[in-house]
This record gives sequence, structure tokens and C-alpha cells, in this order.
Amino acid sequence: MTLTPHALLLLNAQRHDLEDRRDERALARDWAHHVDEARAAGWLVAFVQWDAPRGADWETFSKAWTLHPDFRAEQGDVLVRASRPDAFEGSELGAQLHGRAVQSLQVLALPGTPELAATLASAQAQGFTVTDRTVPA
Repeated sequence: MTLTPHALLLLNAQRHDLEDRRDERALARDWAHHVDEARAAGWLVAFVQWDAPRGADWETFSKAWTLHPDFRAEQGDVLVRASRPDAFEGSELGAQLHGRAVQSLQVLALPGTPELAATLASAQAQGFTVTDRTVPA
């Protein structure tokens, strides 16, 4: 396990989040660029896979649940399953980040999502310095 003070956390990298958006290609390329930069700088990259909430038009373990094709968790990355809206609550995310000595998080997320607000608040409550990089709606 590699220790690093910085991590890039992707909150909305699943197919159901990105597919069929007008800006899907540009957004995926931009986020993939951030992932590549983070890895090159030795940062930890973490992906959240949200389980489908009751009544969703997609299901956990379905194609829509998987990561968007432009993203994949590589060796050394963190991939956690979580229930909306807080990526830390009930998941291993906090333990995984603290266990790798992460101190600061840069969060990639779609703007205005409940997941972004809840996860940012929890990250700060757990002592992480947080920066969010949202995209235009």
C-alpha cells in the first residue's frame, strides 16, 4: 500500500451518471486527464460506485452501475461501494484514505448533486482538506 498525502476522488464516474449527457465525451476526456495527472504525480485515485437507490431506473451490478468506459480502477487505486448521498457513511472510504495517509482530497463531481454536498461535508469532518472540481451543468 502506497502512502500519499493527496487523493483524487471521483464521485460521478459511473455509466448512469455520464452516458447520454450532451457533454459526455468532453467531460470524460477532461476527467480522464485529471486522473492521468493525479497518477503521474503519485496521488491516490479513488472511485465511488454508488449502489442503486430504491426506485432508480438502474440496478446495482447492472451495466449502468459500472464505471464509465473511460475510467477503470488500476492497481493501487481505491474502489469503494457506497450508498447515496454520503460516500463516507457506511463505506470503507475513510479508512482507505486514512490508511494511506491522505490529507487532502480533490473531488471530481457533477455540480449540485446531493452526493457532492454530503461527501464534502463528511470529508471535512474527518479532517481532510477538500477541493471540489465540478463541471458546468
